[in-house]
Amino acid sequence: MKSILGKKVGMTHIFSEKGDCVPVTVITVDRCVPLLNKTVEQDGYSAVLVGYGERKAKHTNKPLQGFYDKIKASPAKILTEFRDQQAEEDALGKPVDLGLFQSGDKVSVVGVSKGKGFAGVVKRFNFGGMPASRGTHESFRGGGSVGMHTYPGRVLKGKKMPGRMGGEKINVKNLQVVQVDSEKNVILLKGAVPGARGGIVRLTKVSNTKD
Repeated sequence: MKSILGKKVGMTHIFSEKGDCVPVTVITVDRCVPLLNKTVEQDGYSAVLVGYGERKAKHTNKPLQGFYDKIKASPAKILTEFRDQQAEEDALGKPVDLGLFQSGDKVSVVGVSKGKGFAGVVKRFNFGGMPASRGTHESFRGGGSVGMHTYPGRVLKGKKMPGRMGGEKINVKNLQVVQVDSEKNVILLKGAVPGARGGIVRLTKVSNTKD
């Protein structure tokens, strides 16, 4: 298993041994437990089922509670799968050790970007807008014409127009692990991580780095 779930705390900076100021994102791992291995023979695909956080019994419905009772595990706040990965049998039901990551490793981080609500084309797609000279009326930040001639006589799919901005799944690759604190369950990653403070992110160790 080479992936975990974590929560984005925020950004800060630390100083390296050379005295350089390094911007880092703080990721905390509260309780990330591999619960079940799914195999091609039984389930049709290979994956490891992971639970993150804790869920109160009163917030767990009976079918879900029955599943946890079957695998002899306490309810988790979030259930997710990591495809094409397997956890060791003796590691099932135990929190993941952050020793999986070491300083200098490269990881890929998947998170949901900040939602910015309904936005126009200037903010959403960096349009230049109309000339602010005489002859332009009420369309300085407009997107221009979206129609066309008789054929095909419609707006093509994928046209850049106003709409909801943000709230999308973002994958940032090859972020460097700066520091790992196993006692406090904290990982420091160099640079920015997608999502707002308190958002859940998926960290996957890049396979071509040192183990």
